[in-house]
Amino acid sequence: MKSKIKILLLPVLAVIIATSCKQFSDIAEIREVEPLSATVTLTLNLGEAPSPQDFNLKLINYSERYEINKSVSAGSSVTVDNIIPGIYTVTASSEMSQDGFTYNYSGSAVNIDIVENNKNIDVTVEASKSGALLLKEIYYCGSRTPTGGSYFRDQFYEIYNNSETVQNVRGLCIANINPLTATANLPVWPGGEDAANYIYCLAIWQVPNDKDYPLNPGESIIIAQMADDHKKPNLNPNCPVNLLSAEFETYVNTTAVISDNPAINMVMAFWPSPTPQWLTTVFGSAFVIFFPEGTIDPNNYVSPVGLSSKNFKVPIANIVDAVELVGNPNQIQLKRMPTVLDAGAFTVGGTYRGESVARKVKEVKENSRVIYYDTNNSSNDFEVMNPPVIRRNGALAPSWNTWK
Repeated sequence: MKSKIKILLLPVLAVIIATSCKQFSDIAEIREVEPLSATVTLTLNLGEAPSPQDFNLKLINYSERYEINKSVSAGSSVTVDNIIPGIYTVTASSEMSQDGFTYNYSGSAVNIDIVENNKNIDVTVEASKSGALLLKEIYYCGSRTPTGGSYFRDQFYEIYNNSETVQNVRGLCIANINPLTATANLPVWPGGEDAANYIYCLAIWQVPNDKDYPLNPGESIIIAQMADDHKKPNLNPNCPVNLLSAEFETYVNTTAVISDNPAINMVMAFWPSPTPQWLTTVFGSAFVIFFPEGTIDPNNYVSPVGLSSKNFKVPIANIVDAVELVGNPNQIQLKRMPTVLDAGAFTVGGTYRGESVARKVKEVKENSRVIYYDTNNSSNDFEVMNPPVIRRNGALAPSWNTWK
């Protein structure tokens, strides 16, 4: 019996020895990854804005979750070492206050392949003033029903007065821009170099121009897709939000479950889509708020080169605030929004998660009024919140909202 065991073991040992030799051979061929260096040069395109002394430089490899931070002087170059090979997003940002205004400086270069040593990277930095009004919290991804279904009528957008003075939201517009979702295939717009001075809206909703809607410092308005209690049995008992106190809603009566709630109905200012309901994609749109130059004429549209879709162009100079949202962290480098408006992007990481994105608190004043970050870089300014909460951190509703 023992002799049979020895005979059977011989071929087994031969296989083990052969496999081990192969493994040692593979290990011998593995090369140690050498860290790389790159030189980043900042070009300042600041217009009449003052120049800060220094910028915070970030090189982010999202696939490897690897990040390098450096400080670089204005208008100069810096060498960055210890870079692991890969695809990077490079951002430069800064902030300074002067003459009563806060200036934000941002620039980015995306999809930069750093696979060889001594890579040269150019980043153009632009400046903008912080708007008094900002998109404070956005709930866009929807929620799951008790049976696991998809529910998307509970989307909301909160706009907050982050300044020291009263703001009037009369005529304020909110829009999502083209492309609808994050993509590497960006449209080409007519107009040559001048086209870069505009953003191109897919749909625009507007606060009515019928009267003034003042917003005191620390107050916010809620724009709901449907300003209802979404926890009701006939809607979605699993939904995290009750939006009955919203100031405005994008009301379109297309189904029996949609009712005209106490909220003020917004004006559908530009709507080329055959579907009237304003369902912004649960994969993350890029949003802007702005005050238009006069009446919005829906017939005054532009189309991308070679395409027939209708878009309304708005000067970048008119944008009050902008936030770029994407479907997942791997899409953050697929930018649609001009860097001067938003140098980064943010995401809840999936769909129907019942989570929102909300701005981080920068400081709290003596009267408990909260000031939020607004560096024009959503990657830095926002965080994921579960559950979504309207008027988080003590934001107040305006006095003219009598149904709150």
